Amino acid sequence: MQKKFLFAILPIILLACNFLFPANQRDETPPPTAPKVVTAQAALSTPKALTPEAAATQTTGTTYTEPFVIVRIEKSNGDMMTQLASEAQKANSLGLALFIEFDATWCPPCQAVEKSIQAKDPLTMQAFEGVYLIRADVDEWNGGGENFDFEAIPVYYQLDASGKPTGAVIDGGAWNEDIPENFAPVLDKFFHTK
Repeated sequence: MQKKFLFAILPIILLACNFLFPANQRDETPPPTAPKVVTAQAALSTPKALTPEAAATQTTGTTYTEPFVIVRIEKSNGDMMTQLASEAQKANSLGLALFIEFDATWCPPCQAVEKSIQAKDPLTMQAFEGVYLIRADVDEWNGGGENFDFEAIPVYYQLDASGKPTGAVIDGGAWNEDIPENFAPVLDKFFHTK
């Protein structure tokens, strides 16, 4: 008798499970999380620009889809100069001008620049166009290490094709109030002066 009862109730249980957990929901697994990337998109007028998907396999940082690249290097990934050399190769392949920015989460000017990028402020977008920016947290890197010396942040250094500083530098003291109308023209001039 118990076997007959089990066979009678088994289809009801299976139907209930299928109703509560449809096959298309049960079998779905979330896609693996791609590293955060800031990429140059095809909107950049250079054919060498990476798509976000292609760049996601090559760099880490924060995702933007603008005609510039912003990546963040971390001490846990090795020596700073080795990472800069690696990022320089990527910048060269994209045909973008290479810079490093030292910043911090507690830095108001750094926050203002980041907020302006996220808001896609036109002046800021113009300033960063064609730039491959490597970000490094001053707290994580204990300042700028032996190759970079500065008093204020954010600070931007131009890097050569091998990822070494060229000597061109500008910091947040180069503008007044931390608004795009002040910092974007200064950064635009710095990033685009040869």
